[in-house]
Amino acid sequence: MPSANFPKMLVPLVHQALGDIESGSLVVPTVTPTSTDAPTENQLDTQVRFVRRLREGMFKGSVLCGGPYGINALGAVNFALSVELSEAVNAAGSVRGPHNTATPEEYQRRGRELFQTIYQHHTEPILTKIGNSSKDLVEGILRDTYGKVLADTTLISIPETELCLVASLVPLNVPPQLKSHVYGSRNVGVPMEQVQQVVAVAESITQWVHAQSNDKSSL
Repeated sequence: MPSANFPKMLVPLVHQALGDIESGSLVVPTVTPTSTDAPTENQLDTQVRFVRRLREGMFKGSVLCGGPYGINALGAVNFALSVELSEAVNAAGSVRGPHNTATPEEYQRRGRELFQTIYQHHTEPILTKIGNSSKDLVEGILRDTYGKVLADTTLISIPETELCLVASLVPLNVPPQLKSHVYGSRNVGVPMEQVQQVVAVAESITQWVHAQSNDKSSL
């Protein structure tokens, strides 16, 4: 959760997750179900997939909470990795690299489709309201934020993306946007119970971070 902006807490959490993968107690889901004919994934491959999905979730969250928060969080995740694992993750390359041949118009179309899926009948009123403040902001939101970043499902699905956004918005104290993405999560098929669980966990982390920030002895 980059927006909590307490990156040092991510290091032990990543270590714990990697240890759970080693012990077999943590299963890392895939966006596309694995074929029964697919070769068995080794431990390093599973850890690479976990880290890449974690990075992707944080990157998507950073488009809402801001680049500096994302840089801090992603830097902490990389700090938690062994040299071997870091090299293996980076060897997989970027999700949105030179191989991506989508045009700006395609990104714009894809972004509007996702925006419509999330906001449904509120889509045009929201875009009109934002556009009255800045036409460039609307273009950037649809083409870049939604079309290029959020709509990509290479590593995490749209429902997972919405949950990442909900978690990222909790610490920011932006009730209108949080409410929108809570309903957006429901619109893309996330059960309300799961949304509520994510909000509760994010609130607990936020409260803990605030307590740590006020406790100068912990710095």
